[in-house]
Amino acid sequence: MSVPSSSVPGDGQAWLADYRRRIEELRGRAEHARAEIAELTSTAASPDGAVRATVDSSGALTGLAFGAAADGLDRGALAELVMATTARAVAEVSRRATAALGPLLEQR
Repeated sequence: MSVPSSSVPGDGQAWLADYRRRIEELRGRAEHARAEIAELTSTAASPDGAVRATVDSSGALTGLAFGAAADGLDRGALAELVMATTARAVAEVSRRATAALGPLLEQR
């Protein structure tokens, strides 16, 4: 990052100290966001209760459960319902991860 010499006061020590403070603040916000995102999970259920899918912060499926309504579905319909329900869980965890990055992206 280049700064015009006319904007650096005196010997630049105050500017450098402020720059280091801002970098440290950004590092702290990044670490907080990283930790928050790492812990995220999301669970979605199909409207009829046949499928419940849980994903982790990366969108990987970590849990899958079938309700009584799954018994009446053929394999193809059940597979489609699993995919759709999992996609909703992934979309929610993605939305929450984006929200966790908000403080990191704020201009201060």
